[in-house]
Amino acid sequence: MNFMWILFLIFINPSSDENLSDKVVRILKKNLPKNSEYSITCFSTTRKDFVLKINSSKPLIPASTNKLFTTGVALLNLGNEFTIDTEIYTDDFNLNDGVINGNIYLKGNGDPSLTTTDLLELVRKLKNLGISGITGNIIVDDTFFEETFYRNEWIEDENVSVPLPPISSLTLNDNSILIHITGSSKLNSPGQITFHEQSGYFRILNKTKTSRRTTKLHASSTFVDGKEIITVSGLIRKNRSVIVKAYVANPPIYAGNLFMNKLRENGISFWGEIKKGHVPKLSNKLIENKKPLVELIKPINKNSNNFYAEHLFLIIGGEYSKGNGSPFDANQAIITFLKSLNIYETEFNMVDGSGISRRNQFSTETLVKFLYQIYLNPIIFNDFYNSLSIPQTDGTLSNRLSKLSPPERVRGKTGTLNGVTSLAGYVKSKSGDLLIFSINFNYKKGSQYKMRMVQDEIMTLIADNL
Repeated sequence: MNFMWILFLIFINPSSDENLSDKVVRILKKNLPKNSEYSITCFSTTRKDFVLKINSSKPLIPASTNKLFTTGVALLNLGNEFTIDTEIYTDDFNLNDGVINGNIYLKGNGDPSLTTTDLLELVRKLKNLGISGITGNIIVDDTFFEETFYRNEWIEDENVSVPLPPISSLTLNDNSILIHITGSSKLNSPGQITFHEQSGYFRILNKTKTSRRTTKLHASSTFVDGKEIITVSGLIRKNRSVIVKAYVANPPIYAGNLFMNKLRENGISFWGEIKKGHVPKLSNKLIENKKPLVELIKPINKNSNNFYAEHLFLIIGGEYSKGNGSPFDANQAIITFLKSLNIYETEFNMVDGSGISRRNQFSTETLVKFLYQIYLNPIIFNDFYNSLSIPQTDGTLSNRLSKLSPPERVRGKTGTLNGVTSLAGYVKSKSGDLLIFSINFNYKKGSQYKMRMVQDEIMTLIADNL
């Protein structure tokens, strides 16, 4: 009787003897749309071995888990003490009279977070050096990056729904300006446009029209004869106020103009021109603004900041090529580094730093091996680990993994594109083992919400069963 009862239990519960891989495959087959591609890899840092491999070597489009290579290579290759410096130089070596008798150079090295406040602080430092005037020109130097402001200039057939401001080694205020538009009280009349940027540099073309119900606006900028012409067009609802964003067309010249304004506002006379150029080899470095690399890693990994990621990608390229860094240089730097770790695979392809491009591809196994190399480096691991999102707490995982307890067991990075849902990072299992995982789904049908739910179920199963 007991033997028959045991057979009965096995029959009604066929999963009772399933291993972890079987359970995960059953979840996948039950939930993923037909013809979906998937890859899952999990590695135990205690056993120093893989504990789960399902299509682990299959290269797939990664979406924003691509950023883990961008930030990880930056930390491993450049170090967590590395800073991204915005520098002020001059070709005048005698400043005893308080006047720069020559040019002043504003050089960017790729800091995407530079703001007007940072620029003002540089001007105040000049003032503290006793500088009261500049007789030459302002030379803006953005040569640390190759001048490819837009992604479609370096990615063939690039067609994505995630537009970004121009990428430049001399970036200011996200290379964007905000424009306030208020609909008129009269139908078909132009809306009223106000903005708080430099009126001497920007010119506004108002092509808006007030409508009864519809608001649909667009702002674009072009650079003509040293000025930015911003065209605002479309419909604005009667008496309604909205804010639209315009991308700066020429970031270094924009930064130079704002620098000039701040010089004059702070009593430093300047009557020269703003020109593009490069810092001479023989020059006098005056001051700098230092941005620690680790301060950029968190918004990229935790909040998936695409703009910052593309700058960091080109910083990697610029350091690799010793200036004038290109996307190709960044790609080669990352491949060279992966080869040095003996984890490069020929299918690996990385054309941007953010993961927006569908031309990126790699396997979950390659990513897990890379995350293991970061784990093995105690100098940078904590900075990297703490830059990742915590479920139910912050970043892109703030509304994920609701059944995982406690949620801080996971540090992860999400990825999302049309037809792509990915998740990778670290998780502490109930046994205390730190696991490294990567899950990637590529599909033609199905909702992103459903794909995330499936990944959350798999992650919770892994965390609670190893």
